Amino acid sequence: MLRTLSSLARLVTLVLIAHVPGALAQGTPPPVSISFDFRNGSLGWEAGFADYPPATDKNDLFGLRAEIRGLPPELGVSGTGFYIQGINRSDDLFMFMKRRLTSSDGIVAGQTYQVNFTLVFASDAQSGCVGVGGPPDVGLKAGATPAEPIALLDNSPLFAWLRMNVGKGGEGYGDLAASTTGSTANGIPCGSQPIKYVSIQRNHQHTSFVNANSRGELWLLVGTDSAYEGKTGLYYQRIDVTLTPVSPPPAPVLLTDQKTGRAVAVDSVSLLKEPFFVKSEQNFFSLDQRTRLTLFGYNLELKNGEDLSAITVQAEDSQHRIYSLPVEAAVEIPQFNWIRQVTIKLPDELQGLGDVSVKIALRGVTSNAAVISIR
Repeated sequence: MLRTLSSLARLVTLVLIAHVPGALAQGTPPPVSISFDFRNGSLGWEAGFADYPPATDKNDLFGLRAEIRGLPPELGVSGTGFYIQGINRSDDLFMFMKRRLTSSDGIVAGQTYQVNFTLVFASDAQSGCVGVGGPPDVGLKAGATPAEPIALLDNSPLFAWLRMNVGKGGEGYGDLAASTTGSTANGIPCGSQPIKYVSIQRNHQHTSFVNANSRGELWLLVGTDSAYEGKTGLYYQRIDVTLTPVSPPPAPVLLTDQKTGRAVAVDSVSLLKEPFFVKSEQNFFSLDQRTRLTLFGYNLELKNGEDLSAITVQAEDSQHRIYSLPVEAAVEIPQFNWIRQVTIKLPDELQGLGDVSVKIALRGVTSNAAVISIR
């Protein structure tokens, strides 16, 4: 079923932070290594398509295919691969595969992982060719995310487009959930031979660390981002993945407004943006009528047995005085559950302070600072 893309995606810009792995702490779980050989079927992998307006897909205009299919004979091997195909009529087609990993695979809730891939696939895109919109050898990506990657309808005028609910970047660049690992070029110089499929191996380390969610889940994400306005058809033959626990975990990230750089924050009752008042007559749900604010952040996954006390929020005024802001809730955003909305209560001491800087911390590890206005 098609679902409407949350307006939250238009309010925030993700602050990407580079993290350097440290030494493993005692008691850190072992690495998780899994091999998926598509000669044995789909093995729990699912396919999807994004970055196109589905209402225009009339009479098989986009030629979308995703199935287990016999490998092309020119590969010289028998068996099947996971075949995925699309014609890039939108000049922006993203063809992806996803696979959930759980505690039964060895994933630990709240644990941070470095993710490494070996991708074996067959491509008929020759190297160095020129095509309409871009070369036929399109960009290849791989990564992981604590949220299920889903293509959701946005609110584009005329025709709604399917957009991903996780950060996968665009043509030639990656994001939190998927990073680039070269292209699908098969190594045959353009025009030197007839078009044929060639088996290729790509080794890739995802550039972002990934936290398992509080249910002990991670989603693997592999796909192609295309500017080439023609048909792309790939046979994924094997995907190997190793998830290595790392310590310390990456710091939480407080989401900020793309235009202003200030914190993405709303009154939790009225849903209005800043400025905020310490006391609000619109807060009908609380006897103290104190304003509750909702902040948004990621890298806030809880471990098994942890409760709300693991998350703290502080504010700092222009005189560098620090105020603790009681945390009353921290819940995942539906369909964007790699983001948590953290609800805090404004204390009397903030009355009339104007701009204050706020930070979120998980287990004492502190986020970036962002500004909100208190009157």
